[in-house]
Amino acid sequence: MDDELMAIGRFAKLSGVSVHALRHYDEVGLLRPAEVDGDTSYRRYRPEQIRLAKLIRALRGLDLPIEAVRQVLDSDEAEAERVLLEHRRRLQLERSHLDIRIADVNRFLEKGLTMPTLQTGCRPVQFKLRVDDHEAALPLYRDALGLPYGVARRTSHGNASALTFGTYGEEDFFLIWLLDDPQRADLPGPSTFGLLVEDLDGTHAAALAAGAVEVTCPHTPEGMPRCSAIKDAGGNWIWLYQGQPGSPAPCQLKLAVDNLDRSIAFYTTVFGGPYETVRRTGNGDFSAITFGEYGKPGFFLLHLIDDHERFDRPGRAAFSFLVDDLDAVHARALAAGATELHPPSDAEGMPRSSGLLDPDGNQVGLAQG
Repeated sequence: MDDELMAIGRFAKLSGVSVHALRHYDEVGLLRPAEVDGDTSYRRYRPEQIRLAKLIRALRGLDLPIEAVRQVLDSDEAEAERVLLEHRRRLQLERSHLDIRIADVNRFLEKGLTMPTLQTGCRPVQFKLRVDDHEAALPLYRDALGLPYGVARRTSHGNASALTFGTYGEEDFFLIWLLDDPQRADLPGPSTFGLLVEDLDGTHAAALAAGAVEVTCPHTPEGMPRCSAIKDAGGNWIWLYQGQPGSPAPCQLKLAVDNLDRSIAFYTTVFGGPYETVRRTGNGDFSAITFGEYGKPGFFLLHLIDDHERFDRPGRAAFSFLVDDLDAVHARALAAGATELHPPSDAEGMPRSSGLLDPDGNQVGLAQG
């Protein structure tokens, strides 16, 4: 019987597994030798173990971790399939990360090495929308409204996608998240927001064809661009405004507040945007917290709505600012009456961030610019 055993060197040549790897697999209990000499500690293997060694080599060649290889070998077919499917998901995630890095390299090759824009002050950078069904909402937002949709956050557990505008690090960067999980702590109420679009009439018609409900048809009200309003299936109000040629862009978010003066003081003190007149009519002026300059990248309005009877009054919002000094702005917000949801901290796949409730219960995120 001993004559059938082979030394580790010969077994390594026949199986294609290195001597070093065979010793390691013995130490971790993945592939035990048939015999270990008590005096010399020499390992010897049986010929029928070659097939198992080759299978282990093939699985390890897929970058499957040793514990996952053990699961595949020791489990039934269904469990082995589950392990391999999970590993495939990880590999696909790694590939997507590499694709992004390759795209960044290509961008540097095409446009040269440019210094990132230095974030100064604060500006809105994202808001979240409650939808009934994420996939069902995409035909309206991605296809009919023409909003770019892609991966916005990458982690070791998976990717998260959003409606994505502009280039990260530039003034035009903005995200809109579509949330359909009713258990999420950051799920907002019905929202009211605005989009600048290149072709108001065409976009309005496409939205209606995709299932949106018309609230007001395209028209030109006094003191503002030509516009229209629709509702999505989840009850979110979407104001469409005729913009300049180019991609669509978010331009406003309406916030429900209970005390207008208190809210003005909070947002102007903490985030620095002026509260100023943005529309003039014969019946009066309308004001908002203003960020940026109309017609340029980064322009955005926060409308503070304290009229509980107003037809487009939203529910509680969930939105975020990009800020130049996260810790200082977070502390300033708390001093101005905000409630802390979570302190400044790091999270995988996103900038350092924190979370607050404004004095009216709107969720306000802060992200380090």
